[in-house]
Parts: sequence; C-alpha cells; structure tokens
Amino acid sequence: MHPLDYQHDADSASVRRSGGGQSGATTPRGRTDEESRYYAFSQRAYAIFAYVYDAVVFPFQRLRQTVADTAAVPPDARLLDVATGTGAQAFAFARKAREVVGIDLSRAMLRVARRKNRFANVAFEEADAADMPFADESFDASCVSFALHEMPASVRQRVLGEMARVTAPGGSLIVVDYALPRNRVVRFFGCHLIELFEHATYASFVRSDLDAALQQANIAPLAHRSALAGLAKITVGRRGTR
Repeated sequence: MHPLDYQHDADSASVRRSGGGQSGATTPRGRTDEESRYYAFSQRAYAIFAYVYDAVVFPFQRLRQTVADTAAVPPDARLLDVATGTGAQAFAFARKAREVVGIDLSRAMLRVARRKNRFANVAFEEADAADMPFADESFDASCVSFALHEMPASVRQRVLGEMARVTAPGGSLIVVDYALPRNRVVRFFGCHLIELFEHATYASFVRSDLDAALQQANIAPLAHRSALAGLAKITVGRRGTR
C-alpha cells in the first residue's frame, strides 16, 4: 500500500520488463504511460516506505495466518508469494509449505524481508510479477496479497496470467485484497478512510469483477472469505488444466 498516488507522478523508471500490445500512448519500452507511472512510483515510494511498512500494516498481521490456513496447501508444496513486500505473508506460509519463494520489485522491501527471515525454507528474489523469471508450472500454489489494487488493470491481468503460468495445473491460487463491504455504514466510513492513503486505482479495483479477471487468466474461483469487517476478501482459485 502506498501513502501517495502514483497517478500524479509522471516520471519514468529503469525497470527490466517491457510490456507490449497495450492500447493508448506507449513509452519506448512498450508500456502505456499509466503503466510507466505505476512502475516508476512503486520503485521510488517503496524505497522510502519500506522501513515503516510493517508498522503501517500491523493491523493486517493476524490476517496473514488466516490466509495461510484458508489456502490449505499441502505440506510438500512449493509456494510463490507475489509482491511479498517485507515478507509477512511468506513467513506465514513457511509453517505450511515445504518451500516459499517471495518476489517483489522493491529492493528496499526485500532487504527488510531478508533481514527478518528466520526460516530456512523461505527465499526472496527481486522480480516483476508481470514477467516472472520462472519456468512454467514451477510452483504448486501461488498467492498475491494487497497488491492487485495498486496496479493498472492491464498490469493486474498480466500478473494473474503469470501466476497461472508458473502454477501447476490444479494448483491453488490465492488472492487477498480489498473488497466492498455489504454493510453500508462500514462501506461508507471504511472505504473513505482507505481512499485517503491508497492509490486512485483502489476505487476501480473494489468495483471490478475479480472472478472474471481470474477466469480470463485460466484460474477458476472456488471460494471467497470475507475479512476485516468486509473491507477485504480472500479468494481461493484453482489453476486450469489447459
């Protein structure tokens, strides 16, 4: 989660992935302007934010274990934690899976994660979730938590596609992110509070059809679990066989 809004920051960054085939104005690397702003801001903001990140997201700490329990991955599983940040979700999975690999764009966040790591079965790599450096079907399960809402829709769909690609057929894919509460009072006050410190993409994300995006990426949604008084949702899906 970013404390600022990347939509208002037009600087570009030097990053290794070059996206292609996107509509709208594009950069020399093939990214749309919106995508370039997202990558540039992510790099710069998290370089500053990394060292206070754990304090800011402390209220989410109990949810990490709930996610690991809900995922129900087999004990011999190799699991990928996408946008791992400072590693909190990866560490929760470490007690459930044989091996956990966490990836993130931010070197600063990964430095914190590695410093905190007390698990022999957890490793961290710097990587773009929209262009992962892993072979097809490398993992038995994959998870992304509180990251999709920050991404432009085009990047978000590529990330889901990459998660499906590197997950074995029949493997679990877990998405944890913001949602719209059914309770109108919680929705009004909770969503307005979140909008004060989240990306402009938050509002469109919580109103988007996540199940449709998963299905487009060859992921079949299986179960949903509400969290944080309905302000968040855990979605468990299964990677298709095609």
